[in-house]
Amino acid sequence: MYKRLKIRLYPTKEQEQVLQQHVDGYRFAYNLCLEYKKHLWDYHKKSISGYEMQKELISILKEVSFLSNLKVECIRQAGSDVDNTYQKFFKQKKGYPKFKSKKNRQSFTANQAICVKKSKLSFFKQKINFKTSEKYRAKLQSNKIKQCTFIKDRTNKWFATCVIEDDEIKALPQTRGSVGVDLGLKHFLITSDEEYIPNNKFSIRNQYKLRRLQRRFAKTKKGGKNREKLRLKIAKLYQKIINQREHFYHQVSNKLIRENQLITIETLKVANMMKNSKLSRVISDVAWSSFTNMLEYKCNWYGRELTKVPSNYASSKICSCCGNKKEDLNLSDRTYNCNSCGISLDRDLNASYNLKQFREKFPLI
Repeated sequence: MYKRLKIRLYPTKEQEQVLQQHVDGYRFAYNLCLEYKKHLWDYHKKSISGYEMQKELISILKEVSFLSNLKVECIRQAGSDVDNTYQKFFKQKKGYPKFKSKKNRQSFTANQAICVKKSKLSFFKQKINFKTSEKYRAKLQSNKIKQCTFIKDRTNKWFATCVIEDDEIKALPQTRGSVGVDLGLKHFLITSDEEYIPNNKFSIRNQYKLRRLQRRFAKTKKGGKNREKLRLKIAKLYQKIINQREHFYHQVSNKLIRENQLITIETLKVANMMKNSKLSRVISDVAWSSFTNMLEYKCNWYGRELTKVPSNYASSKICSCCGNKKEDLNLSDRTYNCNSCGISLDRDLNASYNLKQFREKFPLI
């Protein structure tokens, strides 16, 4: 089973220059391929594959001096990445390919001659220091690194995401636990075990500090030192929010997987829900998709079963006791009062009960 390990790099000035040259070279090649593909389609109605763009890049490498001194596979990867971005756009109908900017998060990928010895990562004749846990270091030393993505975030920190084939990931002992999980805004998560996990609202809690920094940033002069200082402060605050949210999601997902063999979760149409201007900020802050993806890959790792209930299943409108469906239930109704059996309980708790019972009602889904 393949696993990604993210480590923090501490390059010297010379090593950082080598990494920066590869980042700049990859961005140049990516933008060149994207412009070439757009030009061919707009003026000649021709489409070019990723493999053909890679062959074109190899001939360009010999002519452009600053690209000839870089690792060829890192630059050539730009051709297939442009093609993959287009294919993803046509399948999902969103995320139209854009040109890469040096102001945003930057990265490039290497597949060959990447190894770890002690606390140094070898790349292109450079031995770069890194820090991580002893467990991760042992895994990186004992397993061959299939792929390594070097990342420079907006706070100018360097990271490496290494893909290894890890045979030590074993399924957890089976349990009899089964839980239905309802995602919400007031409470981030409500389980059928009557557990309410609060929504910490990491972004909203920092919005006043963020607005103050952004106002100061807007008044600074372009290209000035104070502008760059404030940009770094804003980027660090955003990164802090992301790290807090990710840490919280790891805690919640680990708890669910340890205690339950079968987890049932609802599928939400987030794009449609974002059209509600009163709730869009809270919905974007809670990041349900990130948590669902995290829960999904952990279930695959540890032998748990995750059931995603279709979005057309009205878990909030159905009575978990008698099965009666209440059509006139509004979003403002936080308590579910059944007109048939007379039961009265929390709306989200009722939904979690229905999600847990979904597998019994529809075993083939």
